[in-house]
Amino acid sequence: MNYAEAKKDLFAGIFFALLSLLFIFVLNKYGIIIPTASYKAGSAAVLPDFFPNMICWFVFICSLGLVYVSLKSMRTLQKLPGKSMEDEESEEKEPKVLSLAFRIAGMGTLLLMYYVADFLGIVIAGLLFYLLYAGFTGERRPLRALAGAAATTLILYYFFVKVASVPMPLGLLSDMF
Repeated sequence: MNYAEAKKDLFAGIFFALLSLLFIFVLNKYGIIIPTASYKAGSAAVLPDFFPNMICWFVFICSLGLVYVSLKSMRTLQKLPGKSMEDEESEEKEPKVLSLAFRIAGMGTLLLMYYVADFLGIVIAGLLFYLLYAGFTGERRPLRALAGAAATTLILYYFFVKVASVPMPLGLLSDMF
């Protein structure tokens, strides 16, 4: 990791930490309707804001970890002899416009997933669109992307179907399950 990457990671960590706090304390608090019916003792149901808040806290903790690691890397890189930090920052691997276009295309694939998830099913669509998103955002190791796609899709499927009891579209796999 060079100094410029560490600096980008620092800003990304701060951004996502603040964004997750915004979701926890503002958007989730006022945007998710919580039923006002009286609570019955012994009920196993959780409030509708439980899972979004849990995800936001997880993102917040991961963001703080990213901030810590990037600050540690920046401090270490400042002590190393060799190229100056300005030299490393000026080295660009690809033009910024092209990089931005790939990131926007990656986000567009996630929007497209919304429309094809019913037909393909969440498992197939999740695998496919995770791989497309990884390719658009710069992942150059196909086995790593495939492992990430499989793990993420299967963990989310298991969590929502088995733990949270939320039905998910199976699409082409509906005959198998």
